[in-house]
Amino acid sequence: MAPVPPQKEAKEIPITALDLLEELTKARAELSQLKTQLEVLRDQDPLTGLPNRMRLSDRTGQAILRARRQGNLVAVLFIELDRFKSISQGLEFAEADELCLQLTRRMLVLLAAGDTLARVGTDQFVVLLPEVLDPLEPLKMAQAMLDAIRIPYRIGQREVRITASIGISLSPQDGDDAPTLQKEAENATNRAKSAGGNTIQCTTLTLSEASFERQQMESYLGQAILKNELQLFYQPQATADGRIFGMEALLRWEHPVLGTVPPSKFVPLAEENQLIHAMGEWALATACRQASIWQAMSPRPVKLAVNVSPIQLSNPHWVDFVARTLRESKLSAACLELEITESTLLKNGKSSQTMLHDLKALGVRFGIDDFGTGYSSLSYLHQLPIDTLKIDQTFVRGMFPSQPGVVSSMPIVQTIIHLGRDMGMRVVAEGVETVEQKAVLVDMGCYGFQGYLLGRPMEAAEMSLRLESQINSAFNALLP
Repeated sequence: MAPVPPQKEAKEIPITALDLLEELTKARAELSQLKTQLEVLRDQDPLTGLPNRMRLSDRTGQAILRARRQGNLVAVLFIELDRFKSISQGLEFAEADELCLQLTRRMLVLLAAGDTLARVGTDQFVVLLPEVLDPLEPLKMAQAMLDAIRIPYRIGQREVRITASIGISLSPQDGDDAPTLQKEAENATNRAKSAGGNTIQCTTLTLSEASFERQQMESYLGQAILKNELQLFYQPQATADGRIFGMEALLRWEHPVLGTVPPSKFVPLAEENQLIHAMGEWALATACRQASIWQAMSPRPVKLAVNVSPIQLSNPHWVDFVARTLRESKLSAACLELEITESTLLKNGKSSQTMLHDLKALGVRFGIDDFGTGYSSLSYLHQLPIDTLKIDQTFVRGMFPSQPGVVSSMPIVQTIIHLGRDMGMRVVAEGVETVEQKAVLVDMGCYGFQGYLLGRPMEAAEMSLRLESQINSAFNALLP
């Protein structure tokens, strides 16, 4: 047997103090990184990356402290998904996670900078609104959340539908610390669930009244057309010498229980519930029939202005409806002016532009309502067939500021008038209430005027008398 060769002894590598220091520094860096990761995991939901209950409480407390100094309100919206357990049982784990992620993305889109969306349970989320100025803001946000959540989800090859219950609390009314505020919102959510879900409950009395009013109004609104509760009023538009050349049709709702409901309340609700299509069609058809009667009375064309919602412009059948309405009412297309806002033009994008050109091909006119209050870009004026610019009434009122130190809006008004005239458009000033306002606008070269100085909104019968009086006066002036 061959002898085993002797093993060489391993040489020991001396470890210097510098090596130890480097190892120690590296270990500390790794420990710090792990600590940071643990803190992140401790404060956020592992699936969505949203803040969890602990971080939400911290942010809520900070928001309450700031609100005390600034004088604003803080709102908490507690959102619990309806029957989420039974829905998720029909899904694979990955599909349930995907549903949760899709829902999270929808809610995040609705938030403004500074707002917080947190996940505090498997089927529970909380929205923190740290700087609330109007007590109705949280209610509007909650409704937007409900509307977004109930849109069907595409999960794999199936369609999933889900709703939610939302409770709202406000600080300082409902609590001046984070735990109380969150608890009150959760209690309100439980009441919403008990009411059947897919609804909103509020803790604060003001919010509860507003929520009840909204639900009540929504239930009545669907029957408003069938019960002949909608009315059209007409406000005259006149030249500097007082001649009425047109009028704007204004929608009103007279309900036997709610009384007179202003458009600022029911039109946004009608848009949210898609009732604006039926309302808009009723308003246009009614106004065109009336304008046809006035056109037969007057030796000069009388322009009719009708407001159009951005929701209506998204309807691909709107052009056909306008054409049919003009045909059935026998109203000349040149006598119809559809009023749209600047925000509508950019909100609907190219689809609106295409529809406007299609309507223009019928001979319809277009006016920009509340001009100057929307987007600063004026490029659309070159791209779209605009005939009239309407100066917003805030600029008209601002020409003679009542408070010292407030800058007059006259330069803005003058710029709009020059812009419109240079581009071959009529310029009509809204909200003209004093002789002084009208005199300055006339000197600036404004074409038309609308406001209480010229006439308040009136029913069709009264407007007919105004036009008849104007026609008779013109006729008598021609007599020898």
